[in-house]
Amino acid sequence: MLGMSKQIAALEISNREFRLIVGYVLDNKVDILYKTKRPLSVPFKDGDIFDIGSLSDDLAKINVVETESEHAKLTININEISLILPPYGLNVYKSCKTTNTVSPVSKIDKIDISNALALVKKERLPNPNDELVDIIPNKFIIDGNKVFVEPPLNLESTTISIDANVYTLPRKMVDDMKNSCEKAQIKVKKEIIAPLAVSYYASSLNFKYKTYILVDFSSSTTTLSFVGNNVLYASNYFSLGIDDLVDRIANEFQISREEAMNLKNVYGLDLRKNSYNPAIAKTKDILGNEKTFTKDDLNVIIQQFLKEWIEYFNGSLKNLVSTVDMREDSAQNANIILVGLGSSLNGLKDYLLRVRPTNVLEIVNLDVVGASEPEFINCLAAIYLSSKYRGALDDENKNRFPGVNREKENKNKVVKNEYSELDDEL
Repeated sequence: MLGMSKQIAALEISNREFRLIVGYVLDNKVDILYKTKRPLSVPFKDGDIFDIGSLSDDLAKINVVETESEHAKLTININEISLILPPYGLNVYKSCKTTNTVSPVSKIDKIDISNALALVKKERLPNPNDELVDIIPNKFIIDGNKVFVEPPLNLESTTISIDANVYTLPRKMVDDMKNSCEKAQIKVKKEIIAPLAVSYYASSLNFKYKTYILVDFSSSTTTLSFVGNNVLYASNYFSLGIDDLVDRIANEFQISREEAMNLKNVYGLDLRKNSYNPAIAKTKDILGNEKTFTKDDLNVIIQQFLKEWIEYFNGSLKNLVSTVDMREDSAQNANIILVGLGSSLNGLKDYLLRVRPTNVLEIVNLDVVGASEPEFINCLAAIYLSSKYRGALDDENKNRFPGVNREKENKNKVVKNEYSELDDEL
């Protein structure tokens, strides 16, 4: 990479394309040095990579990139990345482990934290086809049932317990994506689950909601993730994204995908009534007769698509809330946070407010110079997360543990931000 250690490359591989951002965090904001989005030679389906060799060849083209800065041209060697993983098949488990402290005077050291994390890491996963991707500690418990969110270093205790969330993904999907990078001579320094990164990013930037349904309306899929008190607890998805809408416009109007994409971007769903309704697309039928299409024709296609999309959404939401034992009526009032490429569709928010009037709905607008497009949110979040938190599975995790952080003390119990899935804004 570049000379400055804080510069991070975040790579996200989706069904039809990959996105790469190189940047760093300064004053709690992500600054961008370089970004690109490139199509895949061989598309795949929802994490099931059909041709690892082809994907590797595509990725190898970004080993060295050039970008213009304010003062000079920069050459960036992309030899290690934070790999963003989609939450397809995500499982989240809770694990509680206890270990004795090793100090002869019973003072908690970094090695005690590492030993507790190692016990969690060694625990057998319920699904042998899953791979452990990350461990996120919820709290640490020491003698006297004192509870801490941060590792309680240098305090006296004969034991230390860790309560953590264990995040797993299907092993084949993870291995295929990592192998594709390695074959392209790109080292995967960290694996990051997309909604986990976004929830961390939102929390660190003091996003106004702590509990919400994070909806990533992307190009080929839509994922729904339950975030409770800034912690990712579950996720599911359905295979319908904004590219499907573009394909339908192209097929109905018999125009190219590029023209269909432009119509989607320019008009979207615009239900305003005007006496002037000119043609927005023209084509010819098999007999050579000219056919014209208006904004009203486009609205019909988009409304039909969104009707189908919301049906899938409602089914996925119902399954998601049952996974986290939330009452179904609570989901009707849940905060819905919309991100991803599809979130920029004109008229989408008004449509969703009509069909789900009881939900609070927010569409995230990125205020990042050089990467304001909604499709780059996962890359931005991954850069932010990578700069702040190395993760419990990294060899360097010993460098990330801060000192003791107490928020409130009640006799023998110290607690900071105790979590309840349902006590927040739902």
